[in-house]
Amino acid sequence: MGIILKNKKHFLTRFPLWLGIIIFLALSPFIIGFIGAYLSELITNEPCHEGNCFWGVIPWLGIFITLPIGGIGLLIYLIIIIIDSIKLIKNGK
Repeated sequence: MGIILKNKKHFLTRFPLWLGIIIFLALSPFIIGFIGAYLSELITNEPCHEGNCFWGVIPWLGIFITLPIGGIGLLIYLIIIIIDSIKLIKNGK
């Protein structure tokens, strides 16, 4: 039995869902920072960057914290998926 993939249907449903969640969480500071900076520029009519706006600093969090954690999580997830796929092929499910 696999850890995540127990049959071929799970490969089509669970694999893309969790892959998307991992990538979204790794890139979330960039998404939040750019949306916040854009809205801040619309409201104040001033450019938003790291020196004068909190939203400009949030993407740096992604470079040093969430991207490495997301990369490690993605690597572990892909290793588990490969092991489960090999078990599925061997069992013929």
